[in-house]
Amino acid sequence: MSHSAPGGRRATSRLNVTTILALVLPVACAVALLLVRPADGPAATAAPTLTALTRSTVVCPSGTGGARVVGVTSAADRVDGSVRVGLGKDRKEVRIASGETTSVDAGPDPVAVYGEDETAPGLVATRFGADGKAAAASCLPPAPHAWFTGVGAGAGHTSVLELTNPDSGTAVADVVVYGRRGVVDAPRLRGISVTGGSSVQLDLSSIVPRRDELSLEVVSARGRIGATVLDRYDPLGRGAPTSDWLPAQSEPATTNLLMGLPSGADARRVLAVANSGPDEVRATVQVVSEQSVFTPKGVPDLRVPPQSTAKLNLSGPLAKIVAKGGVTGLLVTANQPVTASLRSYAGGDLARTVPGPALDGAATVLLPPGAKGADRTLLLAGAAGAGTVAVVARTAAGEELASEKVDVSADRGFTVDLPARTELVTVTPTGTTVQGAVLLADEGATILPLTMPAMNGLVPSVRPGLP
Repeated sequence: MSHSAPGGRRATSRLNVTTILALVLPVACAVALLLVRPADGPAATAAPTLTALTRSTVVCPSGTGGARVVGVTSAADRVDGSVRVGLGKDRKEVRIASGETTSVDAGPDPVAVYGEDETAPGLVATRFGADGKAAAASCLPPAPHAWFTGVGAGAGHTSVLELTNPDSGTAVADVVVYGRRGVVDAPRLRGISVTGGSSVQLDLSSIVPRRDELSLEVVSARGRIGATVLDRYDPLGRGAPTSDWLPAQSEPATTNLLMGLPSGADARRVLAVANSGPDEVRATVQVVSEQSVFTPKGVPDLRVPPQSTAKLNLSGPLAKIVAKGGVTGLLVTANQPVTASLRSYAGGDLARTVPGPALDGAATVLLPPGAKGADRTLLLAGAAGAGTVAVVARTAAGEELASEKVDVSADRGFTVDLPARTELVTVTPTGTTVQGAVLLADEGATILPLTMPAMNGLVPSVRPGLP
């Protein structure tokens, strides 16, 4: 009698069970995954949501020539409350109101302005220069990135970088220096520690002494830092030394609109362009006037090597064009993102021009008190299309001096003459975005780019995820 049949049946039974499990288990796993991760589920990322702003901070640079005054206001509606002005434990309560400018003796050192609850949205502040001088610098929120293009580190042209920490904890910053031939080795500018409620001043002429144009990329590696630059120019025997604040540029762009060219028959103008990318960049310079945007004669394209800063002397080509009037600014267009600035020395005074942001909402800027006959001109350009811009000029006490609506369009510049007593300007575009600046001319010149104050906070979208 044979015993092979029963053993063969048992083997077949085991094979069938194994085969079934091999087929069923993957299908069951797939069904489970579909139940856990449905195909029509929400996106993996989402934009942050707006929330009410309950705290805001803006940082003001040191004063020049012993100047101590900071102007403060609120761009929000129906605000009447207090802010704190100072740094560290040395802070004072200051009352502010919508549509009015409050002047504060903040001392010559850098300060921060802190708004909470009602005074947080729309906080605006400006550091004014010495009496009788058209000098001012907008106080801006701390930023994780800041660019300063065309700074100096030589005998005739030097700059001082100021890093201010408005918080209680220690902050750390790294600074990258771009020179004519690439990144400049500057170990002292890496890992800069700024203790809470203090500031650090860095004179570039002693840290990286050289004669060529430089550019700075300031990165907040830890904490919050407000970065500012005071630019100094000495004509070396041809006039007295002069200084002006160099505003920061938030990020590189392929289109940079530089608004505000001080007039003067002897004006010397130098354009600086910085390229932080890995490839060479070619930049084209055009003039923005009240009639059109055009390329001036005698101005070649500017080639900027990788991770470098290049300059272009525009004194001769712009002399006759600016003298004719109607010039709003310069348009620098590049094939890769760059930063740019214009340094003007006219009438014995230094003025710096940098790009401002595109405005899609109301912007408020504070101006220093002006002497009789002082020129204050609002410059508008860079409109994305046809639209209108409402301009309201007020005194420090809130008295309305002028109200005007300007029809704007693309590829043109527009100018609005402001009354000499103007100390507060509100600019509101409708139907388009626009860029703007205020050119002050009163025993010198300075340019204040228009910026929008923060009105709301942002809350990031956070949700659980699967590995």
